[in-house]
Amino acid sequence: MKKMSYWKFGDNDKEADNLVNLVLIGKKRATSSFYESYKSKNIDLPKTGDKIIIKDSKNRKRCLIVITKAAVKPFGKVSSAFAAKEGEGNRSLTYWRKVHKKFFAKRLRKMKKKFSEDILVVCEEFRVVKIFKQ
Repeated sequence: MKKMSYWKFGDNDKEADNLVNLVLIGKKRATSSFYESYKSKNIDLPKTGDKIIIKDSKNRKRCLIVITKAAVKPFGKVSSAFAAKEGEGNRSLTYWRKVHKKFFAKRLRKMKKKFSEDILVVCEEFRVVKIFKQ
């Protein structure tokens, strides 16, 4: 049996709570992560069927999701349809690119690398299986 994964979204407590709340109200049905993080830590990439418990800033279990689609693609090839499923801001590709460029560039700087449209992004779509009562 595969070990259950636990995630927190975002870079800080405020983002973690905001993003999990978007999941709970049905606006967020996708997320993206930095491919290099998986590669550098030798972590398996998410795949269809994986179940993940999403936690908030206080480390409380908020919901259980299942990955319905996962793909690795260059940053510049992320679609507006995917950006809308991420559910953040005005749900536009322009907003997604602005926020995620900043997010990924920060990680790249730590690796002494520069951002480019060719960096690889793990794009995951999911559905909520269970919401945990608080």
